[in-house]
Parts: sequence; C-alpha cells; structure tokens
Amino acid sequence: MDQAQFIGIAVGLGFFGLLILIVFIKANMVICQPNEIVILAGRKRKLSDGSVIGYRVIRGGRGFKWPFIESMARLSLTTTPIEITLGKAMCSGMIPVSIEGRANVKLAGRSAEGMENAIERFLGKSPDAMVRSAQQTLAGALRGVIAGVTPEKANEKPLELADQVSERARTDLSRLGIVLDFFQIQSISDDQGYMDAIGRKRNAVVQRDAQIAEAEANAESRQVAAAQKQLGREAEIQVEMSIVQKENALEVHRAELEAATNQAQEKSKMAGKIARAEEEVELETKRIELKTKREEADTVIPARAGKQAMELRAAGESAGILENGRATAEAVELMRAQWLDGNTKDLFLIQMMPELLDKVTRVVADNLHVDKLTVLDGGEGSGLSSHVRNLTNAAVVMLEQMKDVAGVDLAQLTKGRDTRGDLPKDLKS
Repeated sequence: MDQAQFIGIAVGLGFFGLLILIVFIKANMVICQPNEIVILAGRKRKLSDGSVIGYRVIRGGRGFKWPFIESMARLSLTTTPIEITLGKAMCSGMIPVSIEGRANVKLAGRSAEGMENAIERFLGKSPDAMVRSAQQTLAGALRGVIAGVTPEKANEKPLELADQVSERARTDLSRLGIVLDFFQIQSISDDQGYMDAIGRKRNAVVQRDAQIAEAEANAESRQVAAAQKQLGREAEIQVEMSIVQKENALEVHRAELEAATNQAQEKSKMAGKIARAEEEVELETKRIELKTKREEADTVIPARAGKQAMELRAAGESAGILENGRATAEAVELMRAQWLDGNTKDLFLIQMMPELLDKVTRVVADNLHVDKLTVLDGGEGSGLSSHVRNLTNAAVVMLEQMKDVAGVDLAQLTKGRDTRGDLPKDLKS
C-alpha cells in the first residue's frame, strides 16, 4: 500500500466519521418551537428552592439530548377553546337556570403559571384530558358563583359574573397546570318561564316609565322651550344693553379723543407762545449782554486801562521816589560820614550859607509885608545909611545866633584868612 492509497483511506475514514458525527448530533439535537415545551427526562437536577427533579425543560430554543440516558417528550402550549354548558344551575331563590359559556385555556409554559403541575398531570396524555379537566373546573366555579346571585342580576351584569368565575377558577386551574385566557357567559335561560315573567314585568314597568318619562319630557320640553325663550329674550336685552353701552363708550371715547386733541392743540399753541417768549427773552438777554459789553468797552475797559496806567505810573513814580530816597539816603549817609570826618564841615557850611540866608530872608519876607518904605532922618542926611546899617546889624545878629545854635562861626569863616589848608585835597583846586 503506497502513501497515496493510505491518504485516500484516511480521508475516507475522516469523512465517514464526520458524517457519523453529524448524524449523531442531528439525531440528538432538540429544537423547541415557541408554542411548545420540550421535557428531557432521565437526569436529575437541583432547583433553586433545593428540590431535586428528574427532568429538564426547554422552552423556545434548542438543547442536546444525551442518548441512552434521556428521553424526550413535548407539550403543546397552543390555546384550546372549550364550550361550557350548565343546565339547571340553582340561582339565589332556588330558581334553576341554564347557562352557556365559552373559554380559552392552554397548558402552563412557565413555573409561575404551574408548568411543573402541567408536566406531571398531562405529559403523555391527549389534549382532551386537559379540555375535560378545564371544563369540569370552570363548571364547578360557575355553579358556585351563580348560586349567590338572582337570575335578574345574572342577566343584568354578565360581565361581572364572568369575572368572578374567572377569578375563582384560575386558582384551581393553576393547581392543574392550566392557564385560563378568558371566560365569557353567552346566555342565561330558564325552563320555568321566570325570566319571561320578569321580562313582561320589566316591560310593563318600562312602558309605564316610558309614558311617564314622555309626559315629563313633554312638560320639561315646554318648560325648556319657555326657559329658552326667556333666555333668548334676556340675551337680546343683554345684547341691546351691551350695544348701548358700547355706543356710549364710543361717544365717551370720541369726546375724550376730541378733548385730548383740543388739549394737544392748546398745548401746541401755548408751547409756541412760550417758545416765542423764550426766544424774545433770549434775544433781549443777548441785547442786554451786547449793550453791557459795549458799555464795558466804552467805559469800563478804558477806566480799567486808565487805572492800570495810573497804577503803572504811580508804580513808576514810587519807584523814582524810592530810588531818589535811596540816592538821598546814600548822599546823606556820605555827607554824614564826611561831616564826622571833620575836614569838610567848613566847606559844607559855606555851601549851605546862601541857602540859609535865603531861607532866613524868605521867612522875614513872608511874614513882613512892606509895600512902601520911607526913610526919614534928622536932616543931616544919615537916614539911608542908618537903615543899611540896621540891616547889616540884623545879619550879624543872625550869624551870631547861628554860632550859638550850630556852633559854627560864619564870621570867622568869612574873614580874609586862607582856609584852603583845611579843605580836602580834592576841593583845594
């Protein structure tokens, strides 16, 4: 056997083994449809509450069944309609009635609905077993509920009666693993004519009530018509009053608008007058300001300029006087220094003598006013000479007085002696 044949045999065996594996998986793969549950029995498993069961459930999915260990079974979860016919069911008052109803039931598919109970009770059985159990349970619940109500109430409120039956039956059905989708009561009848008698009585009462209601309705309609007519008239009056009020309000509004317009016009006129008055006041103010500036230019400014000129002139004069005073003070200070030196006293006195003589004679001339002088003598012709001598004596007396007052002997200075030796060198020339 060469290598090629060996490889071919190996590939064939591998393919055959893969085929067997696929067939094995296909045979033991379990697919669960959405409307059923699959029960794989044969292996134990522990629930969350601690209990141990010998099966597992697949719902709406897939799983793997261990061959030779687990077995598979299916339970349908489709809804099954059932008919319930109850004859001679005693109502309240021992009145027998016949009831026909309809319900939809199915097996529980969740633990909360009683799935474990359904598996234990209906696994491996036909669907008729579930239908019979549901019919019997609903019939018992219906008998229990109908026994507590009268035929009238059962006919008046069939929906409430069906709800009561559903509530009572759901607990019992849950114990069986059956889920009740809904329950309806289709008819309630009796064989004794009780319902017919009640119907006739109700019909008579209804007819009586209808006639009464018709009469009341007619009276009420007439009342309503009258009331509506009254309301209509009142509404017309209200509308007319509203129209009058609106017209009055319109007139008032027009008057207010006219008054506001007149007021605005008056305000406009007054504003124009006020504006003109303000313009005239402003113009008069400008004129006064112009006149004031003109008078200021004609009078105040020249006076101010003259004042400034006088102030400048006075400042100049005061500056000159100040400078003259300073020069005089310096000259006096220089003369005082020369006087204290002693060498120039005679020169100063000689210079001052004409002024002194002028002052003395001026004092005499100012105080003695002589318009005409007549000199008389004794005939010897000595009157004029005597007058001249008297004047000379007066001068000598004045010189003597100056000598006594100032200590300066002017007579000595006027003698013919040479006094140049006493003068300063700069004056001897």
